[in-house]
Amino acid sequence: MLKNIGLLFTAFLLMSCYPMGTYQGPGVLPDGKETAGIGISWMTNIIGFQDSSSGKESAFLADGSLLFRRGYNHNVEAGIKLVGRPWSKGAVLSDVKWQFMQQPFKVAVDFGLSYWTEQSYTAFVGYHPTLMAGGDKLFVVAQYNYFRSRTQVLRTSDLMLGRHIKIKNSDYTLTPMLGLHHSSNNLDDLYYSLGFGFTRPLDKWSWR
Repeated sequence: MLKNIGLLFTAFLLMSCYPMGTYQGPGVLPDGKETAGIGISWMTNIIGFQDSSSGKESAFLADGSLLFRRGYNHNVEAGIKLVGRPWSKGAVLSDVKWQFMQQPFKVAVDFGLSYWTEQSYTAFVGYHPTLMAGGDKLFVVAQYNYFRSRTQVLRTSDLMLGRHIKIKNSDYTLTPMLGLHHSSNNLDDLYYSLGFGFTRPLDKWSWR
């Protein structure tokens, strides 16, 4: 039972930080440009725990996120994301991305911080160094996650493949992503995910 709870909690942390490196790619917004959007993702385990009540070895999780990003000088971009309910079983995430190479393909590094809450557990703070590479459409993301609370340390890693799809005759961008996620605390914790991001320039959103 305790093992099941621990694995589910690891999966919740994976889900909360899954959007940190997703829907972005190695590109950066021009100075002063802003974008906002939503994301939704699903995650399930490839190798997981034995559910003693049903005999099934599976864990399925889903969540949504709101995101905002702004471009700055010197190929720098910053963002913030709200995952789930930040005040209860959710996370607040912020990050800064720097694009240091543009040819023959784009490469950027990103560093994120997160604060994760869960009513029955001590809150976690997360650190998320990330490497992104690719073009304007297809890109890959490699991310390492280090979580710490007053009583526990968790380490996870992500490898994701994404694609930016510009929707014709509109300002919207759809970004589907596939991910593989692993917890170093338990070699049996291996998850895969599917996510979709939907963004648009902030000044194009209608608030009325």
